[in-house]
Amino acid sequence: MASVATQSTALVQQRVAAKKVTRSARAVAPVRAAASNDAGSTRRQAVLSGIAAAGAALAPAGPALALSGFSVVKDTRKGFQFYYPVGWQEISVDGQDAVYKDVIEPLESAALNIYPTTRESLTEIGNPDEVAKTLVAKALATPNSQAKVLKTAQRKDKEGHLYYAFEYVTKTNSYERHALTIVTITQGQFYTLTAGSSERRWEKMGKRLQTVIDSFNVYY
Repeated sequence: MASVATQSTALVQQRVAAKKVTRSARAVAPVRAAASNDAGSTRRQAVLSGIAAAGAALAPAGPALALSGFSVVKDTRKGFQFYYPVGWQEISVDGQDAVYKDVIEPLESAALNIYPTTRESLTEIGNPDEVAKTLVAKALATPNSQAKVLKTAQRKDKEGHLYYAFEYVTKTNSYERHALTIVTITQGQFYTLTAGSSERRWEKMGKRLQTVIDSFNVYY
């Protein structure tokens, strides 16, 4: 009988100990869960903060640093955006919608023009070669200058807008200019962006001017 009593006492003690352990585990579990949730929340906040910071750094809300060596101009009313080299200044020119140029080199500039049109696509005017030849001869080259188209290209943006781009040189008695132009049509508007430099400076400026042209996009 004593042996049975002893065994019963031991069993009760084991059950009591087991309940204590269970209660302890249950008490610790919420703490661990809360700690885990806090850690997860902290990680999510860190990720969201990082995304927001990145978005803020890239969002072109007016002239601001776009990428190394460039600023960005974005006009939500006229529906366009492009980069231009840091250090260029905006100037006002009659008949042109946006002009940025170097303060020292007079031939280094980017100029945007927007004209109304009844055409719905560039393809209604012609292919890239035809459009480049017409624009360079009749609109982009100065009177009495010699002009030559060097190459043409085309692309579409994610919204489906079609762009024609071309490279050309113009030569007068006083200077020779190397330039790039990109054009597109959307919502009854014909956009023309031209960036160029003197031929003497082309080797240094060519890639930067290509960035200007490649960055051009319309919204509508």
